[in-house]
Amino acid sequence: MKYLSVLAFALLLGWTWSVIHSDSSISYETHAGIQEKLSQLIKQSVMNKKPGASAVRIQKIWTEPKSKDEVQAHFVYSFQEPDSNGQMITSQISGDSLLQKQPDDGSGLDRWSLKDVKTTGDAVVFQEGLLVTPDQDPSPDSSATVPPAEEQKQ
Repeated sequence: MKYLSVLAFALLLGWTWSVIHSDSSISYETHAGIQEKLSQLIKQSVMNKKPGASAVRIQKIWTEPKSKDEVQAHFVYSFQEPDSNGQMITSQISGDSLLQKQPDDGSGLDRWSLKDVKTTGDAVVFQEGLLVTPDQDPSPDSSATVPPAEEQKQ
């Protein structure tokens, strides 16, 4: 029994070594190229859709193979733009995209097309915050009113 467990352990150890050291179907250079092109596309898209945007930064971008012909890319980027009062706000957007490998066109280069892009989350950060206290009356230009704490308990 003890020899059987040692043999099973050795087989599993050999199998995991072969899995780790096997060549992946998508090379490291392909992942790096996809990430670089995607970051350029994101920056260009933000500048086209929001001409007042500045400080466009790709904070995270990574890719993972889904199959030998599909790659899932994940990204997080941020940019600053002025609000209606002229103060700068920072928007942070995260998302996923799916890329599919295109047939060889004779050039010998890998060609990937962007099939699906989804933004999964966004956050807005204000540079100058607004102080809100429970003791103050709401401003007259505000359309929503907040009842005092005593009335809320009833």
